[in-house]
Amino acid sequence: MKEKTIVKTTSERALDAAEALFAKQGIRATSLREITELGGINIAAINYHFRSKEALVRAVYERSFHALNDERLRLLDEAERAASGEPLTIEAILYAFFEPMVRAWKENPNFILIVGRLQHEPDPELSAFIQNLYADLIRRFLAAAARALPGYPEADLFFWVHFLFGGVVYTLLASQDIPHYHQGRNLLETPDDFLKRLIRFGAAALRDQQGTGVRPRQLR
Repeated sequence: MKEKTIVKTTSERALDAAEALFAKQGIRATSLREITELGGINIAAINYHFRSKEALVRAVYERSFHALNDERLRLLDEAERAASGEPLTIEAILYAFFEPMVRAWKENPNFILIVGRLQHEPDPELSAFIQNLYADLIRRFLAAAARALPGYPEADLFFWVHFLFGGVVYTLLASQDIPHYHQGRNLLETPDDFLKRLIRFGAAALRDQQGTGVRPRQLR
């Protein structure tokens, strides 16, 4: 039986080409001409669908992050329904947050690279746009985490979850470099095991910090 051919629209080809080039060589270094050549489209199509390179950049991130965050919220909703009104465990919350991220990294190598571009090529307007994409997600997950860990100062909870998030982003970005630094086992070769151990590590760390009363600014 023949596989069904997927015909992509012009805008999808533009987004695919832009994502691949942004991941490989950066946002600023990528021209619209390169995007049109790789996508097999013309500049008029870019202007029609996106109006500008800046709008195309936002559309690339919006496509990836909306899909990622929708899946995170789906898993959180599913866990909350199963809990029948009881607080979730912090493990369930971390799973809903990190599992889609690890899966996106496994399925699309460009995903984590364009995430990394946000740090390597800071842009205040793009950063504000990304923050808006995450606003509802952060509120939902912080509320769930606050119920899971009652009495935890919200600022501290946000800080340590953000710390875990940053560590995961850096680790996935440097996944190809790990064997050069250390010749032992690389957990990223078994992503499911990495995810389980990440959640176990993160949950233990959050519970440990819950009872310390130590704020990040006090650590010197």
